[in-house]
Amino acid sequence: MIAIVKDLLCLAGAYACFLWLFHYVLAPLCGIVIGSIRCLVLREKLIDRYGPWAVVTGATDGIGKCYAENLARKGLNILLISRTESKLIKVAYEIEQKYGVGTKWIAVDFSNGPEIYDKLREELAGFDIGLLVNNVGFLPQLGLFDRMLESDLLDLIHINIMSTAMLTRIVLPEMKNRRKGIVINIASTSATVPSPYMSAYGATKSFMYSLSLALQEELRGSGVECQLVTPAMVKTNLSRTFYDRMPWYVFVLSAEQVARNGVFLIGKTWHTCGHWFHCLQICWYPLLPAKPVVRIMANLFKCRLSKVN
Repeated sequence: MIAIVKDLLCLAGAYACFLWLFHYVLAPLCGIVIGSIRCLVLREKLIDRYGPWAVVTGATDGIGKCYAENLARKGLNILLISRTESKLIKVAYEIEQKYGVGTKWIAVDFSNGPEIYDKLREELAGFDIGLLVNNVGFLPQLGLFDRMLESDLLDLIHINIMSTAMLTRIVLPEMKNRRKGIVINIASTSATVPSPYMSAYGATKSFMYSLSLALQEELRGSGVECQLVTPAMVKTNLSRTFYDRMPWYVFVLSAEQVARNGVFLIGKTWHTCGHWFHCLQICWYPLLPAKPVVRIMANLFKCRLSKVN
């Protein structure tokens, strides 16, 4: 009986190790290798595979701006969507001058809620959109959920959740009609690991995580793809209040590092952290029970909370 129990435990351990290796090593690596070979053999460019226009939200700063620049470097025309008109004009001009591609821009404040989407639907109708990068996001100050401003909570829902859902809903029908296109959702590692003191933010990213995985199955065989990107700490305007206070073992990457690697992985993997540093940083999460992981995250952000406030 004891021998049987030992054998069962060994089998369970081997199976758990296989699942971990498959999820974090084998599946991504195979996707990258096969995708790279395909690109080399077919000499397939993003513009040919998906379409001539890339729509990037939150495109004037941080990850969004870097995605726009790296996609322009690949020859795609860029449609920039962000809040501040002056920044949009500046970034559009810089991309046109540097990469020689076409640019358009739409100034819109996603915190305004549902009423903005009729205008967006009309303005997007004339474009052959091959890529949609749902990047726009909002990160309130670290703090307890019950002390969070109600206005910040509503902004989180409108900017992080509604923008992704509505823009994806707007562009998918045409992508499916053309049988090509990709939706890229920029979420966060907090989508999979609850993060106390930024709990509502993580919950909005969990929406993006769940939506992306479900869409990948719904879109199977349609010619349209959905990629999920879940970076950890990145140096952006959103995180500037605390990223420089992170301990040594937290890999804080630049927006350019995440975007450059993310664009390279388009069409090669269904889920990426954007950079292998961040993959290393999160790969230990499944090896521990959920409660200790949440406690570790709580201690990490609680230390930053006292310094921010």
